[in-house]
Amino acid sequence: MKKTLVALAALAATGAYAQATISGLMDVGVVNTSRVAPGASTTDVTRGNNNRLIFSASEDMQGGLKATATAQLRFDPQTGIAGEGGTRPVFQGETRIGLSGGFGTLQLGRGLTALQAPNGGNSDPWGVTTVAGSVYAAGFASDYAAGGEGRIDRALFYTSPSISGLTVSFSWSPRKLAAPGAAAVADANGVQGTNAVTEITSANTHSSVNFLYANGPLVAGLGSETNRVGDSILQIYGNYDLGLAKVFVSNATIKGGSAADRAGVTFAATAAAVPSGTMTATTTGGVAADGKINNSTIGAIIPMGATSFRVGYSSWNGNGSAGQQTDQKTGLGVRYDLSKRTYIYADVATQTRKNNTGTRPDRDNTTVTYSDFGVAHSF
Repeated sequence: MKKTLVALAALAATGAYAQATISGLMDVGVVNTSRVAPGASTTDVTRGNNNRLIFSASEDMQGGLKATATAQLRFDPQTGIAGEGGTRPVFQGETRIGLSGGFGTLQLGRGLTALQAPNGGNSDPWGVTTVAGSVYAAGFASDYAAGGEGRIDRALFYTSPSISGLTVSFSWSPRKLAAPGAAAVADANGVQGTNAVTEITSANTHSSVNFLYANGPLVAGLGSETNRVGDSILQIYGNYDLGLAKVFVSNATIKGGSAADRAGVTFAATAAAVPSGTMTATTTGGVAADGKINNSTIGAIIPMGATSFRVGYSSWNGNGSAGQQTDQKTGLGVRYDLSKRTYIYADVATQTRKNNTGTRPDRDNTTVTYSDFGVAHSF
């Protein structure tokens, strides 16, 4: 439940007001991984979901117009530092400001893209959480910057009003410089130093568009996105509530940009399901240059009072390069709601890694089994 920190009446003559709130989620659990790097522990205390603090502000400016701003901080609860060991932005979730009204919502800043914002929760019974979450966008990342798996920075975001259950979303961001080449040299002894930023621009702008229909028991989405190095994803996804169970499905086609588009660009974001690493003209951490991944998922949530069971299956053809075999993931889970805001969960998942020869000695061409048990509280 969101707790209002400030709710101040302003401009009494017009009745306008502003308010700020803080909300968030904490999720900590024990995770076991059957195969790990030599010397590493198979058991860890970690998260099942992304732990976050969300600072939100809004101002009613009358006439149906509202100003909004949101900053979402991510952190590792087991260490107290920024998410993913401090390798991602402190405000990883989003930093956006905008206006909403009868025209829809227009925002500027950094956040989930038009396609990535709705597809995970509507494609995956786990909502992209826990070790069992389905792989619904194999090999694709929205941005090459750290933390850019499903987010884009320096961007414009628009979502239309709902018309008979249909909303249209769009996000766009311009080309930008790649990572610096070498450290800048400071001035010394009256001699001007040099700024050694490598003048490499990304080959493309970011663009993402999504159509989402939600009416009654049916949710259906269709979206397309292209990142700054030319990788693209086309996805159709959705779910249907049958009463006894909610069924989820997704099908995505991911295509890799050209080697020329990736030349000199370091890909710091982790792409789903395939090994991460440096994105250059010859090596890839996501979909292969000019490669193609076919990715499909199916799953369900079966509610039984305070208890709900989850099942999911995903398949994809490695990183899409020639000769890649089909990798697979299967997950099973159970969740028990202790209250409206607190629940416990347990999951088990198996994931094949048929295409990792030479890249992960601990997991090459084998099946990895994961299990977890945790507790989560939203506030």
